[in-house]
Amino acid sequence: MLSQRPLWQEQAPLPHGLGGDALPERCDVAIVGGGYTGLGAARALAKLGIEAVVLEAEPVGDGASSRNGGKALVGLKHDASHVVKQLGATLGEALWRASLRGIDLLEEIAREERIDCDFNRCGSTYLAAKPAHFAAMQRESEWLEANFGYTRVDVPPEELAAEIGTTHYFGGTVDPPSAGIHPAKWVRGLALAASGAGAALCADTEVQEVSRRVSGFRVRTSRGELLAREVLLATNGYTGPLNRAVQRRVVPVGSYIIATGPLDPALQRRISPLGRMFYDSKWFLKYFRLTPDGRMLFGGRTTISPDQDLRRSAKLLRQEMVAMFPELAAVPITHSWSGRLGVTFDALPHIGRCDGVHYALGYGGHGVALSILLAEHVAELIANKRESSVFLEIPHATRFFHRGEPWFRPLLGAGLRLLDRIS
Repeated sequence: MLSQRPLWQEQAPLPHGLGGDALPERCDVAIVGGGYTGLGAARALAKLGIEAVVLEAEPVGDGASSRNGGKALVGLKHDASHVVKQLGATLGEALWRASLRGIDLLEEIAREERIDCDFNRCGSTYLAAKPAHFAAMQRESEWLEANFGYTRVDVPPEELAAEIGTTHYFGGTVDPPSAGIHPAKWVRGLALAASGAGAALCADTEVQEVSRRVSGFRVRTSRGELLAREVLLATNGYTGPLNRAVQRRVVPVGSYIIATGPLDPALQRRISPLGRMFYDSKWFLKYFRLTPDGRMLFGGRTTISPDQDLRRSAKLLRQEMVAMFPELAAVPITHSWSGRLGVTFDALPHIGRCDGVHYALGYGGHGVALSILLAEHVAELIANKRESSVFLEIPHATRFFHRGEPWFRPLLGAGLRLLDRIS
């Protein structure tokens, strides 16, 4: 029977009672959202002696933080050369290097808090869906070496069998610092660390309204009200109308995943000889990896809507997976699930403030590496321990046509499919 619960959540359930703290009457910082960003910020604030309360409408970590592919990747949504052209050399390089720092910080916190999240510096392989894409990867590798002194490894088509057991792609490039994690173990560990540092975790507590007061904010929830000196919105792809100005700055996009049963070790080695994290160069990309217990996890954008039926997405993803790896045709699919990315119009992560409310979001599929770093930065900004952040320096505009609910998603999807055909 096909489970529609994320495999990760089944393997790493939350301890009983975690998220069951009483709702206080007052706090220093109310954090809306109990995923990587919210929990990371709560931990950082609590360690600075600031009273933080995490308000999560679902169980702690139930959103994309336990629904992603577990890939902590080097880089941003766009190539570094594109970001430098967009924002200038200093800011562009700082943003790109932030992804490296994010992976390091994840590893440091996991070690410090003794979080066993299956962290593994296995590297990632970015796969070229077309020959022209591999040529572009080679140019970008040369640019990174010349401008940032960063070396990645380009793998031509004739050598790709050493990386992956398929002839579906036309070369690729390896980022050795990228890592793999077990997402639910990581978010569970962050929650325990935040709670242990003194933050209150209030799960099943929907925030219904945030209103300004002379000395802060009144936060109305499904469990009552509290007063907060500051409010942080940490909802990324689950951002709703709570703050319209923030909602207009991010677009929720669906991502879908299937998992097989455990594979024979010999088949695992044929599919992924080096145990990398994989993703390809299409806009409607596919990403895949072996899980720590030896399953194939295969994900992608079958649509950019976050609301596709999970049986439909499982069927489409399985077809793609078997086309790529025919050996998996007889392997059962055990799980199908989805999550939501938060994508900004410039495809960059942002820290900001709207109507007095702080926010940190917009990871565009790179949240495993970036979220913990933005969480630390925004916590230090709130605590006046940091004067600025590279994520605060980027102009963060919306578009006139985005009034809240992203009615334009079907048009965006059609445009991206066209780009995949012609680029």
